[in-house]
Amino acid sequence: MVRATLGPRRRGEAKRLAVQLASLCQTICSFAADIWKGTSMNTLNFGDRENDLVRHTIAACQNAITRALENPSQAIGLARGIESALTSLQLVEREVAKGEAGAAAVTENAECLTRAALNDVLKLASAPEKARAALAAVEQVGPTVQAACGPASPAVRQKTEPDRVLPLFGEISQSYIDMRVARDGEDHDEIPRLILRRQVFLDLIGDRAPDKYFPRDLQAFVNKMQHFPSNVSKRSDVAGMSTHQILEANKDFTIAPAMAKKTMTDGYVANVKTMMRHAMLDYNYHDPFAGAKLSYPKAYLPSKPREGVSVAVVNRLFHDGVRSGILDEAMFPLLGKLTSRRLGLLAYLQGSDIREKHGVWIAQTDGIVEVVNGTTGKKEWRRVPIKTSESMTFYVLHNYLDEIGFITWMRSRSGFIFEAAHEHPDPSKYMSKTMQNILKRCGAKGGEVFHSLRGDAIDEMRDADVEGRARRLQSGHELGDVHDKYGFRALTAKQCQYLASLPLQEGIDWDIFRGLDFDAMAKRRRTRGRRPKSKES
Repeated sequence: MVRATLGPRRRGEAKRLAVQLASLCQTICSFAADIWKGTSMNTLNFGDRENDLVRHTIAACQNAITRALENPSQAIGLARGIESALTSLQLVEREVAKGEAGAAAVTENAECLTRAALNDVLKLASAPEKARAALAAVEQVGPTVQAACGPASPAVRQKTEPDRVLPLFGEISQSYIDMRVARDGEDHDEIPRLILRRQVFLDLIGDRAPDKYFPRDLQAFVNKMQHFPSNVSKRSDVAGMSTHQILEANKDFTIAPAMAKKTMTDGYVANVKTMMRHAMLDYNYHDPFAGAKLSYPKAYLPSKPREGVSVAVVNRLFHDGVRSGILDEAMFPLLGKLTSRRLGLLAYLQGSDIREKHGVWIAQTDGIVEVVNGTTGKKEWRRVPIKTSESMTFYVLHNYLDEIGFITWMRSRSGFIFEAAHEHPDPSKYMSKTMQNILKRCGAKGGEVFHSLRGDAIDEMRDADVEGRARRLQSGHELGDVHDKYGFRALTAKQCQYLASLPLQEGIDWDIFRGLDFDAMAKRRRTRGRRPKSKES
């Protein structure tokens, strides 16, 4: 049973909206009952990929109901979209069941029609990209004509027009990059990486139509790239070389070791697969790399697991930061430790972002901020590097920050709190590199990085029995299942007050931050030259 509160409305309007919601729910129930009848998937023999697709499809339907409950006027539009998908699946089921007597236009394109119908439903998911990836991972969802005794369906969907030619990967991938530039801006960090990874793939594997690529091509790409150094665009020793020349020069790893396996999987391979899928809905082709099981050469470097920062290193980090007299060196580690927020987001904190709520101090950074261009002197809008929509939710500032006077000082500031960081083209990247160097100077080893302070804060919340949804909201992590997303995406009054007063970690010298002159620290700048390593205590 679904209950919905429509709020104070006129009787006629309330009745109309109730009918629309009922129509949506009825359509979804019909869809749930018949969805797999028009596919080749046997629910008794589902594997992990099929189960993943089912979960995403169910979640998409649930999300459609959630959206309709939040905005009942959308119910009819959502219902029509799902009803259209159901009609397509029923058509495919009906014609394929006729065997060779079925309409050729339907039976020959059963896979294409089935995928298109499921894709229309998966668009309604809260994470449509993940949902579509789950669909792409299932090799065949469309039913086949039972009477047909020909060869198995090819890995790539047959074209609906015999004379139609698919665009080449080079064109598809460039279209994807153009879309990203239009969406994220030409100066977005990801654009140069996409351009490099696209070109490297074209150089090594060649430019073909999607139906001319196979999983073995992706494996060949992975094999060849083991000799490709990391950060190649920043290396002077390979400047001006082609992809093949770089691989030849580094075939015995004399220039540099192989890149990290994570960089290859989450960077190069993931980007190529995303670009390959970009035009699937426009040209009705299969993802040639869907379900590809790759074997990575041992040359790829394993990732160092992150680990918590030891109390000794934290104390040296805090003492060195205060002793430097520089605001960001002293206060970034403290904020990371007490808020669990990302460094990139903290770098954009402004005095106007801080306000009182539920009896505690909170901060909330906008997605776009107005700044003065240091070169032109003109005001311009700058995008804050947020990773998820949850990063834009407010987070609680610990009472300790108020006790030392930092909150009062921050609220008195106009513009960015960490002004010095914004004297550099990329404040987040600059501060990330700076903080990592400081951590190393303070004795951090292995997986002890600035991001570990964020992990420490999350662990401390867990130890203090802060429930999962509250931890995710405080740290800006994406919420979990549909249940987590119900209600306001914000911390409650009780949660805010509890987080603001969490006990500080034992063994750390917190008094080092008392009595600081934040005005003087904000004016001071880093100077060139190495500083001595902090002495271990």
